[in-house]
Amino acid sequence: MWQSSILISSRFDKDGVLKRGLEKIEGLYYADGVWGKYVSYDIASKDRDKPAVMNKVFDLITEIILNNVKLEYITSSLGNIKINSSLCTLISSMLYYDDAKEQNIVRKVLSELDAYCIDGIVNFRLRTLVEEWKELGRVIANTVNSGFREKDVYSLALYMLGERKGTSLFIADSKEILITNVTKGGLVNVPEIFSEKLHNIINAIVKYGASEVVIERQNADKELLSALRHIVDVKIL
Repeated sequence: MWQSSILISSRFDKDGVLKRGLEKIEGLYYADGVWGKYVSYDIASKDRDKPAVMNKVFDLITEIILNNVKLEYITSSLGNIKINSSLCTLISSMLYYDDAKEQNIVRKVLSELDAYCIDGIVNFRLRTLVEEWKELGRVIANTVNSGFREKDVYSLALYMLGERKGTSLFIADSKEILITNVTKGGLVNVPEIFSEKLHNIINAIVKYGASEVVIERQNADKELLSALRHIVDVKIL
């Protein structure tokens, strides 16, 4: 029997994102508890399931660190700047700019550990990345405070995004945020890391490198369409 543990502060575990992820891992058993501002998880699997389960656990922790935690540090440098659709697009473009490199760094750290204290991993083993994330926030704040207009912010975001992969996404429901990858098939995992649903949709489009979005007319409200048309080709059914 393989056993381990995960400890995470409520600061990084908004809306119980870790527990919701653990519940989806086949072959994983867990028990959770609360310790002040921290939530702990004792996790286990049968030995035969260990490789697959560990891989899924690493995927989940990496996703939380490079979505929730990274966003937390980026936005901590924004002060009172309100996040609108253009700013969300710019933040998202920087959130995933070095995603492949950062995934390798995080997974290497995880592979060296037997138990996983998310806050400790972030504050000590990933402190160089954290400083880079804070700097990204300062760059974004300086950009906004320099008087960039909305279209300029979108233009900068598109420059950061670079060439997209020709991926087509279908927004089946914008209220529940159900998005299908038309190119590859299947639902995409939408990280709900922003407080606004619209911003989570924008973030998903950026994350998956979409160049086209298909949306049904009943889901195509004006604000959503206005934002989408700045960053992708939009087709309305």
